[in-house]
Amino acid sequence: MRVLVNALSVNNQSGRHVLMGHMNRLRDWTEGTHDYVFLFHDANRDIVVDLPGYQWVECPASTSRWSRRALWEYRNLNKIARQTHSDFIFTPAGVSVPGIKTPQVVFCQNPWCMVPELHHGLNDKFKAWLQRRGYRRTMRESSLMVFNSQYMHDAYRLNAGGDAKRAMVVYQAISETTWEAARRWGKSLLEKNHIVSVSAMAPHKGADVLVRAFRLVRDTIADARLTFAGGWPDPSHRRQIENLVKELGLSDAVTFCGWISDEELQQLYSRAHVFSLLSRCESFGIPAIEAQSFGTPAIGTDTCAIPEIGGDGGVYSPVDDVEAAAANLVNVLTNEDLWSRLSDRASENARRFCWTECSRPLLQMFDIVNQHAEA
Repeated sequence: MRVLVNALSVNNQSGRHVLMGHMNRLRDWTEGTHDYVFLFHDANRDIVVDLPGYQWVECPASTSRWSRRALWEYRNLNKIARQTHSDFIFTPAGVSVPGIKTPQVVFCQNPWCMVPELHHGLNDKFKAWLQRRGYRRTMRESSLMVFNSQYMHDAYRLNAGGDAKRAMVVYQAISETTWEAARRWGKSLLEKNHIVSVSAMAPHKGADVLVRAFRLVRDTIADARLTFAGGWPDPSHRRQIENLVKELGLSDAVTFCGWISDEELQQLYSRAHVFSLLSRCESFGIPAIEAQSFGTPAIGTDTCAIPEIGGDGGVYSPVDDVEAAAANLVNVLTNEDLWSRLSDRASENARRFCWTECSRPLLQMFDIVNQHAEA
């Protein structure tokens, strides 16, 4: 079979990691049986690799923006599917394209539109409404729905008022280079009372809550330190957090790394006493699992998919509860027995997330699409 992989919605590092992690496993397992045609644009050209079984079709640069992409797909996707003789379309956008005759398999990993607290202003609310409508239509029309967590499955089901015709939950994994570094370093570089937070720090990631909780932690643990690693999609938000750090008198204890190399990030996970991301919305949470692979306990929130993915290797507090988050941080940092138990559980939990296990359920999609076409 030939799969048309619509990668036009993949515009961030996390999305690239997930899509190509799954696709590379499928290519390895199905070489000579199935092949894959990818749609990409200039902004995600870095996913292009010269491997047997992969073909690449470059699309207009404007398709990196969601509104223009939707219009372009509606006008062109049927034609491209015919020209490439594709048997089905795999899209990680979380929503199918209406009016497409080729069967669509939709991979869902963005809950933003279903979390009202994240919608600020009329533009956000209108976009979220459109997305929720699209998600409901997708549940009715798609040949197969693939969700990256049980939380995402339940959120789509609630939004649609019922089940998809066919659905599966398929977790994502961390890279083999991270696993190799975790095996090599573990906690050998551990720095006591060092809190590490890693993500693309959008406003919903809760950096403001973590900084305020850290202020309370410093009242008990005078030498505690906090490091933020990862980009800040909104520069004004980074300035807000930097100003909050100064306002709370924490400038000497908080570091903003920005984007760092893979090796630097892996060493940071080894150095971390705990990992903390107090996010208001997560469909998965790759950095928490990366940290856990090093034996680093995770301090998170009890919302969305965070407890499902972090499992027994973390402790969780209500969203925006500064005092509860601070209490969790202090407890884990100061209680050696608790930290050791959580560290062991974190390592064990992380072992669930390797590509050879996580991607394997996707092999079923070829038979599912075939059965759907014959029905």
